[in-house]
Amino acid sequence: MTGIRKRVTIGFLSIVVLLFFSGLVSLFELNHMSQDIDSILSSNRKSITLSENMLDAIRANDRAVIHYAVLRDTTYADSCRVRSEAFIAKIADARQETSSAAAPFFDSLDMYAQRLASLVEELRSSHRVEQSYMAEEIFALAPAFNGSEWYDTEYLPAYNVASGQILQVLTYAQNSLTPRAERLSRNAYRAVTPVFISLVVMIVILLMFYYFIRIYALNPIVEMNKNLGDWMRYRLPFSVKAECRDELAELRDKIESVTTNTKISPK
Repeated sequence: MTGIRKRVTIGFLSIVVLLFFSGLVSLFELNHMSQDIDSILSSNRKSITLSENMLDAIRANDRAVIHYAVLRDTTYADSCRVRSEAFIAKIADARQETSSAAAPFFDSLDMYAQRLASLVEELRSSHRVEQSYMAEEIFALAPAFNGSEWYDTEYLPAYNVASGQILQVLTYAQNSLTPRAERLSRNAYRAVTPVFISLVVMIVILLMFYYFIRIYALNPIVEMNKNLGDWMRYRLPFSVKAECRDELAELRDKIESVTTNTKISPK
């Protein structure tokens, strides 16, 4: 394959190869971006789930403390201990599932959880709730222990601080996703850029194709067709001034040879 056919074939194959590789690059970037999106969504769901588990645990502990200290339901004494241990266990589970950068937040949360547990354990060990219950129910005496006051002055402030610390852990987890989201935005541009560049290059190549085909193919063919028609009608000399190459140059030479060697018959 030589001449015009070779040039045209190479030109169109170059466009196909360019589009193929740009498509591969875009596919790779889109796949990478899809993985980043899945990772961000998974991390977000995990952080929300861990925070919800800790909040559920501390609320369950709070309900048990209210029943025991405020409502003086002594059957919740062991439940307070069990719920405190469950809350501390949830904190440990969340620490394992979170990056080490969040360790200061979990250290503070552990400290507040231990503070809550110590307050409840101190109350249980003193048996003030049981004594107050017996004094009122059995001996009809005024209770020496005010559970509501203990809850409001000692337990509730520590509970609010611990709950706020859980929300800080959730906020930190959400904020840690921001750099990854920004990187995802850059990856989106990187995925589109190869396609845009390929489109620009393809337009340039097509314009060059149009120029060269017009100069080296269309113009010679149009001029040869006109001159050949003039020769056939008026017997004007066949002469092509347009630049001809390869097969078109051969065709021009052959037509010139035919028109030159053909004898003009008298009318």
